Amino acid sequence: MMLLKLPFKLIALPVALAVTVAQWAGVFLTSFAGAIFYILSGLCFLIAVLGYLMGIHTGSEAIRMLGIAFVVFVLPAAAGWLIGKVASLNEMLWDFIKS
Repeated sequence: MMLLKLPFKLIALPVALAVTVAQWAGVFLTSFAGAIFYILSGLCFLIAVLGYLMGIHTGSEAIRMLGIAFVVFVLPAAAGWLIGKVASLNEMLWDFIKS
């Protein structure tokens, strides 16, 4: 059985290394973009609330801006979920190679 799995393990090794590099790059980019997106969403939230309270924006404009702030806030979480799926794929590949 070991001889049958050996070619597949040799094929899976470079794939696992590529997935590991992609995971590391994704974590770095997600963390960096997350910090920027959290600042942008907080700024958009404050502009929407303060603009409504000061009478600069109507209610519908403020709700649209709050929706935009929410979408910008959720994007890093969605990217983190995707990185989690890549990490589980990476773990499965390494478990196959080690078995």
